[in-house]
Amino acid sequence: MTEQLHYRNDGPPIDARHVEDFATSALAQVGVPIDDAKFVGKTLIHADLRGVHSHGVRLLTNYIHEIQAGTANPTPKVRTTNDSQGAAVFEGDRSLGQIGARAGIQAAMNLATERGIGVASVANTGHFGAAAYWALLAANAGFIGFATSNMAGPINLAYGSKEPATGNTPLAWAFPSGNPYPVVLDMACGAYAIGKIRLAAAADQPLPDNVAADADGQPTNNAADAAYVLPAGGPKGYGIGLIHDLIAGCLTGDGATIMKGAYDPPTSGPKGSLFFMTIDVNAFLPIADFRQAMDLQTHTVNQLPPADGFTQVHMPGQPEWELFETRKHTGISYPPGVLDNLDSLADDLGLEFPTTK
Repeated sequence: MTEQLHYRNDGPPIDARHVEDFATSALAQVGVPIDDAKFVGKTLIHADLRGVHSHGVRLLTNYIHEIQAGTANPTPKVRTTNDSQGAAVFEGDRSLGQIGARAGIQAAMNLATERGIGVASVANTGHFGAAAYWALLAANAGFIGFATSNMAGPINLAYGSKEPATGNTPLAWAFPSGNPYPVVLDMACGAYAIGKIRLAAAADQPLPDNVAADADGQPTNNAADAAYVLPAGGPKGYGIGLIHDLIAGCLTGDGATIMKGAYDPPTSGPKGSLFFMTIDVNAFLPIADFRQAMDLQTHTVNQLPPADGFTQVHMPGQPEWELFETRKHTGISYPPGVLDNLDSLADDLGLEFPTTK
């Protein structure tokens, strides 16, 4: 479940379709085939609609700069290197992460249809955006979905150290339900997503306590001084992050984050490694029964008495879905740092970024 930052001075709402069209045009202009460009744009806008601006269209500039620098491949040949042992293994050919991830999650679903459970990994790819998107693709197809990744550039402090050991190691689970939207847990293993820290810095917004550290490993509330992320829950978040870093990195053969070295965009690509798992619910019980159980769980949780300062107890992902539904009709309000970034990108590419709904 993603924490919501309420940024000051959000811009005017912009129609999501217009932003998606801009992202598609920008990617196509640097050589991404139009169908792939549309798909990547769709994944970014999906995150923005759910209020996850750290993993939305703000990433577009990074992706384009990596393509321009030659560290990301706009026309990759993503290929399987092994799919004979109940697992699909892909070589990503320096693809944008969404292109590698699309191949991985689809292969995992195909295997789950055949065997009940499917797993897939993708090496040598890029940042895949919000982990939730990939788990949700599976949930919307009737599977339980799981996604995780690792990247170059250690950013999360090791518990008990002043230096980092892992990336922020995202992970997401999604479960089909009878409600319009699946139940989805999407989280980083650090106390905050690094993208949210950068957005807070752009908005001159202080950070909560115990989420970030400066270059000396000392806790800081100043987003501009934040060099590292503190592990969520101390040793528990550190341990969870490290284990998922290993499964995404070492199992793909790319290596754990600490072994990949620094991430210095755009001159060095993110060196992403991805891992997916899908479970065919029908292999265990009729999916209609499972959906009913999920809906009962959601209803029961929503009826729990809220603590002081809360209006309702939510299931993971529920607040994001409520915002998603609203923003489909009202448009997306972006933090000012995101708009400034995209305006600059539009100027560089000779495009026009939409400014109002």
